[in-house]
Amino acid sequence: MLGLPRYLVTGIVGGLILALALAVGYWNIRPASFVPEPVISDPEQPDFIIGPAWTLMRNDAGEPSYRLTSERTTHDAARGQSRLTQPHLTLYRPEPEPPWQVQAARALVNAEGDEVELSDDVVIEQTLANGQQRRLLTDAMTLFPPRDYAETAADVRIEYAQGVTTARGMQIFLNDSRIELLSTVRGRHEVD
Repeated sequence: MLGLPRYLVTGIVGGLILALALAVGYWNIRPASFVPEPVISDPEQPDFIIGPAWTLMRNDAGEPSYRLTSERTTHDAARGQSRLTQPHLTLYRPEPEPPWQVQAARALVNAEGDEVELSDDVVIEQTLANGQQRRLLTDAMTLFPPRDYAETAADVRIEYAQGVTTARGMQIFLNDSRIELLSTVRGRHEVD
């Protein structure tokens, strides 16, 4: 072949085959094939889970507005919501009003953080100025911290030193500690 020695022809043909094999191999190997698949590909999966967790919010004057703690917080990135397990909320009131203590088995906080849906064994307590305690119990309540307001359409039980009151539905105006019962109000009161 063109007067070239046989070993040179064999070397050239072998080199061309080797170069072709390397080119095909390089072409088939993509850098993306070395990147592992994401562990969580389901958009319904939370983007983070923490616990225990706490948050302290302050008002414009720098005073505590409320403190929220939970055993576990799961954040859903797709909806922007946070699910809380065993939430406990302390709502601080302007002096001389005592703070409200709110706890439940679960809570769902919306993406904006201005609405909290409490569910299962919701207990709201406040120690009054005279030292008496009042407890409000219900299965579900929606709390609006920026508006200092809470409401429920569920059955409510209010316990205090002189008796018990039950009702269906309630509105709580937290800043002035005013409670409005909506319907089916019944009470048992003890007179000293």
